[in-house]
Amino acid sequence: MDFTADDVNALPDRAYAVVTCRLVYRWMDDKPAFLDRVRKVLAPGGTFWVVTELAGRREDSDPCKHLGINVAEAETLTAGWPVVRTADLDVLRCYALRP
Repeated sequence: MDFTADDVNALPDRAYAVVTCRLVYRWMDDKPAFLDRVRKVLAPGGTFWVVTELAGRREDSDPCKHLGINVAEAETLTAGWPVVRTADLDVLRCYALRP
């Protein structure tokens, strides 16, 4: 499902144990609204799994250097989640977020 284009209201509330977002979070225009949608469908005790690139992880000469999220975007992503676990993989950061 495309959370930005499809009708998330068609999904049952709090029904999904895992919601994933791989290399897409950076491109969300309204990140807070997207995160609210995820919280709406995530089951109690569920996990929101995000893989995203972080700004500043690539060499200055790399043409893809601009693709990562910045500190403010990372703070928006993790705000309001009581449990935040991360793991770094080269230029990527993996987030396991739980209510």
